[in-house]
Amino acid sequence: MEKPRRRRPPHAGEALTRADVIRLKKQHGGRRGLDLEGADLHEADLSELDLHGAELPQANLQGADLFKANLRRADLTVANLQGASLINANLQGTNLHGADLQGADMRWTDLRRARLQQADLRRACLDMASLRDADLENANWGDYVLRDEIIGELWWAASGYRALKQRHTEAGMYDIAGHFFYREMEARRKLAQKERRVAEVIALNAFRLLYGYGERPERVIGWAAAVIFGLALVHWLFGTVAGGFLDALYYSGVSFTALG
Repeated sequence: MEKPRRRRPPHAGEALTRADVIRLKKQHGGRRGLDLEGADLHEADLSELDLHGAELPQANLQGADLFKANLRRADLTVANLQGASLINANLQGTNLHGADLQGADMRWTDLRRARLQQADLRRACLDMASLRDADLENANWGDYVLRDEIIGELWWAASGYRALKQRHTEAGMYDIAGHFFYREMEARRKLAQKERRVAEVIALNAFRLLYGYGERPERVIGWAAAVIFGLALVHWLFGTVAGGFLDALYYSGVSFTALG
């Protein structure tokens, strides 16, 4: 026997305004769990609204203003929140599984215990966001670059990367934490360059080039090989070692590794 499908609310897919949401809340009796599944709230002004526990799966909230909105324990599964403003919003315990948060502004947002598994977080702003116990498993970070770094807000970018590094470290996702540490150091390097702190710029550029701030160990191997081959070539060309190039290479290798 075929399982009966859940009936969608009459407003699903319809374009709703702030006034429509308030009217629906009144009809709902002010209770938690307002059903707005699939609603079209594209660029709607929902700032400071209390939507605690609202049902918003697959809702279109692209570009919506959710400044200081209360979305605690709301269901935003697979919702479209591209470019939405969630500054100071309460998303504590909110289900954002598979949500599209590309370019969303989540500065100072409370994301404690939020479920962000498989969410698309490319180019999002997350500086000063509270991420304690947030589930970020399999979230899509793209190239791990936050929007703050792109628009030149480098101090905030470094702060956001630091918080993400810490959260992923706590969750045991050390490879992703390493990516965010690299981006944090890049933001710091760009900021030092912008503020013309010459000594810091030289040091950070050296660390980046030599070993990628400790996150690119293959660079150390590459530089070591370059030094060994380079010195072997010098010994061979100037005849400081008896024999041919292989003898010079052997001499250079054992000298570099302190075996000789």
